[in-house]
Amino acid sequence: MKHFVGFFLLLGALLHAQSIPQQHFGSAKYVEYIAGDLPLILCSPHGGALKPKELPDRTRGVTGADANTQELTRLIMEQLVVRYGRRPHCIMSHLHRSKLDPNREISEAAQGHAAAAQSWGEYHALIEKARDTAIARHGYAFLIDMHGQNHKGERIELGYLHSPGELSQDAATINAAAFSSKSSIAMLLQRSGRSYTELLHGPQSMGALLAARGWRCTPSPQMPVPDEPYFKGGYTVARHCTGQTTGFQLEANRTRLRDTTVNRERFVNDFIPVLAVYLKTHLGLDLGPASTLKKP
Repeated sequence: MKHFVGFFLLLGALLHAQSIPQQHFGSAKYVEYIAGDLPLILCSPHGGALKPKELPDRTRGVTGADANTQELTRLIMEQLVVRYGRRPHCIMSHLHRSKLDPNREISEAAQGHAAAAQSWGEYHALIEKARDTAIARHGYAFLIDMHGQNHKGERIELGYLHSPGELSQDAATINAAAFSSKSSIAMLLQRSGRSYTELLHGPQSMGALLAARGWRCTPSPQMPVPDEPYFKGGYTVARHCTGQTTGFQLEANRTRLRDTTVNRERFVNDFIPVLAVYLKTHLGLDLGPASTLKKP
């Protein structure tokens, strides 16, 4: 009997330890990394609010924040733990975009200020740490770079590093290796056994799975070619989604998705099971049995 009691005490301690996130911070706590056990990496570069006086304002480039994207990113992370008991890696910049833009080359991102440049370097170094951890454990990493936009049409934009003009080409061109090799999901294509057009807007694409739950999305079967303006994916996806790392940029519309707590919860309640199906279908990753998410 004592052996059984000891076993359950040990099991409880291990489960409790797994539920406590391991947090790491950069200098001055401008960058936060929450370590996970999944090969999934969530990044939030433009949701920070800090405007420290010691950092000068950026004088060129976009300086407005992507409102509520950090809250959305955290909610996805938290609900993965609630539903599956599994945690993604999560990297967030707490600096307002007027002070630092981690999703740009360093010259535009930090604009010559040493402390901002240090935080930029820490942000990408922590993504690389998460990537290396995921690859060592799972053989690959899947990255989603979380952003927000307010384009007309209230759609989610999925960026695979192609412009609308490039995506308007015929299927033979898009499916050719010369085109698909430039994608942020090139590794996913190699592992999935599907054509590239299927991954972009076929019935098991991320766009199709989201659209099936009522979220207007592009690329998708309903909108295989995005109209302008459209964010195709930026520096973070282009830099990190190579080799054994795959993924995309997710641009969430503001109205009816990011704008309120209820709408963010509504989206995440749909996104989590979509993500589970997507990862299992294309990467063979089974998140395990799911508990019921609380409805908003």
